[in-house]
Amino acid sequence: MSDHDIVLSVVDDDGIEAWLDRVVEEPFRLEQVSRADLTRVLRLLEATTAHVVMVEISEADMDQSLAIITALTSARPWVTVITVCARANQELLLQSMRAGARDCFVAGSDAGDVRERLRRHQLMRVGHYDDQVRSATSNLTLVASASPTVDTRFLAQNVALGLNRLFPDERCLAIDTQPSERGIFYLDVHNEYTLENLLASPETLDETLIATALEEYRQGLRLLSAGMDSRQLEGDRSADLFIALNHLMQMFDRIVINVGTLESRHWVRALGIHARHLLIAMHPLVDQAHAVRTLGNEWRAHLGKDSQVNLIVDGMEGKMPPSLEELGDTAGINVLGGLPMDWRHRLMAMNSGLPIQEQSARCRYSRHLQGMIARLEQQGGEASEGWWQKLRSNG
Repeated sequence: MSDHDIVLSVVDDDGIEAWLDRVVEEPFRLEQVSRADLTRVLRLLEATTAHVVMVEISEADMDQSLAIITALTSARPWVTVITVCARANQELLLQSMRAGARDCFVAGSDAGDVRERLRRHQLMRVGHYDDQVRSATSNLTLVASASPTVDTRFLAQNVALGLNRLFPDERCLAIDTQPSERGIFYLDVHNEYTLENLLASPETLDETLIATALEEYRQGLRLLSAGMDSRQLEGDRSADLFIALNHLMQMFDRIVINVGTLESRHWVRALGIHARHLLIAMHPLVDQAHAVRTLGNEWRAHLGKDSQVNLIVDGMEGKMPPSLEELGDTAGINVLGGLPMDWRHRLMAMNSGLPIQEQSARCRYSRHLQGMIARLEQQGGEASEGWWQKLRSNG
């Protein structure tokens, strides 16, 4: 999947939105945003570089819909605008075509016909100068887990710090979606500025804001708190999240996000298309391996074809069964490696608020982690292809 397989849905009617969710399927993916804020619509279009936009149109607020169509076709001439209405209306069709729409879908129409017309429009799209640039923005690493018992906060902070040490000249941002009241991740740092502040005014995001609101924790590494529940990640807020992260991806070489378990579905759905790596952590338990398999199949539609999905087994002790290979086979996902429990050094790092790589650089956890990050960066297209093949055979 690429950015160009994303279809923007500028729809407010719940019935039409539900119908589109049923009709539009792979390889396309819907990104929904309301008609109320034209600026947000245009920003989301810019962030996704989508080529097809579906706009709801009705007699009650026809002027608003026509204004959106005109704005879209003026700002992005290569975009195909398709109107969607609850019932057929010749006058609505004519006016929307005059404004720049190229087709009209009537809710409840034959799903097969709608999908075929959508495919034709996608094939006829006109490429533009930004197509090649967009592929360079797949610089997200999402850290999720198969169970709430797995501590992705600790894992994500150490992945970010490990990447920072491996690439000291690059700019890295680590985002914690499960911050505590005392700080971000387990580190002794607290920023007043949060992702929620950014989503409230995304137009203010620039280099000056980054420099003043997010101090460097270590040279080249900044931290951002993002404690938001699923209710804050739906509808327009999901669009705002996509837009904001798109801006951040232009400003940082790498972004690591701890998405945890409870809200992971919303984060993966909103940002998976830009993920370079999705790391799913689990304990060496068979039931968690089965949970990983379920997650892999559920998240497949939200990830890009170049996204690499890897399994990290946290808490491996000695040669106790099941082995890494057995867990990987059960989960249906490539195993990046295992991390020892090494509880004494973990506990020291958590309570001191210092990175374990600095406090206990030679401990088993630090050595295994750094080796795992090195392997992660060595992966190529073969690992990604293997994951898709596994999902197809196991799905």
